[in-house]
Amino acid sequence: MIREILIAILLLCFANATILPALGQNEQTGTTGALLKAPANESELASFVQSAASHARDVGKNEAIKDFMDRNGSWVRGDVYIFAHDFNGTALCLPFMPNEVGTDRSNIQNDKGVRINRDMRAIALNGSGYYEYDWNNPLTNQSEPKVSYVMKADDTWYLGAGIYKSELIQESDAEDGNMASFLLRLQADLQGQLYDLDAAVANSAFKLSTAGIKGENARDVLQNLTNASAHFVEATISSPEGKIVVAEPAAFKNAEGADISKTDSTIRLMQTKSPVFSQVFRLVEGYDAIVISYPVFSDSGQFMGGVGAIIKPEELIGSIAALLLNDTDYSVTVIQKNGLSLYDTDSSQIGKNLFEDPIYKPYPQLLALGRDVVAERSGTGSYVFLNGEHNGNVTKEVCWTTVGLHGNEWRLVAIRAY
Repeated sequence: MIREILIAILLLCFANATILPALGQNEQTGTTGALLKAPANESELASFVQSAASHARDVGKNEAIKDFMDRNGSWVRGDVYIFAHDFNGTALCLPFMPNEVGTDRSNIQNDKGVRINRDMRAIALNGSGYYEYDWNNPLTNQSEPKVSYVMKADDTWYLGAGIYKSELIQESDAEDGNMASFLLRLQADLQGQLYDLDAAVANSAFKLSTAGIKGENARDVLQNLTNASAHFVEATISSPEGKIVVAEPAAFKNAEGADISKTDSTIRLMQTKSPVFSQVFRLVEGYDAIVISYPVFSDSGQFMGGVGAIIKPEELIGSIAALLLNDTDYSVTVIQKNGLSLYDTDSSQIGKNLFEDPIYKPYPQLLALGRDVVAERSGTGSYVFLNGEHNGNVTKEVCWTTVGLHGNEWRLVAIRAY
């Protein structure tokens, strides 16, 4: 695991403590938009920082820092905001102290003489974690206990956010059996698993920079990758021309030499030279899968090819959802933004497209809600659809949020019939 805590909500927290009243209601679809609010507990604080780190990976360091500095933007939520420093101690982002950006803040101290930025730097160098300390609260003008969560963005800088303990809402207060809390826990586990899988592929790309993309050293790297998680069905190394040069496990060696240059994920990898989290596609073996791919560069920066790991989304999501669905009356569906179902508690729905399959055509309220789900990263709503036995219609309420990697998002939807 590369995280020291369970990752909570990536983009929006749905616990009761964090959902705001609706500003408006769509009478036709029954959907309600959810607004961003300051983290209310430590898991949400970590989620906030994790989301910021994901944003930085997607848009780049400079653009992300510009966004973090916008006091009217989504990364400043009341008195909770994203801060960032490089590992030399220079402030990169302090939205409420812009004059301090560019200065060395490695030696700032609290009233007890603790150099807090040095401590947070040490935590971030090792990955991520919480840091507790005392700091002056401008609202009370008194030194109060505070907790921050910090994490490494890359080898040059780290970011974080903090909240005074007096403002924390205990997570147990949110665990009241409601669907929003269920969704929070489900999303935490799924996003955390995606981050871990992504990190394993990234680490393999780094090792291949030295090992090369051919030969036994490359095969050893690929074997270690497939052994890193039971969710990795197979893994491949491809040449700069898009041909598979190494495939593992041994059962897939016959794929070596295959030309995958025309697949969407390979085209994107070769064009952008950036990590890829693909849409679902059908493999020649006959099953649907996704791939996490990373480019491989030599020490001199030359593009050497790519490494990718195949995952069955139905099995990945199902292994997490099954544990949390026990003793609840909820169901879960996870869809791509094009409406394709990756996972559903009702297995007959998996692989169907919400906007194309005939089974959904008689339900205009569901289709309207579906358009809202793919358009918005989070929200709540209701619709009418078949019951579990498919012998009658029932009204269902939903709340949804988002997980994803490298700009490709999944909508995670919790559902309850009433």
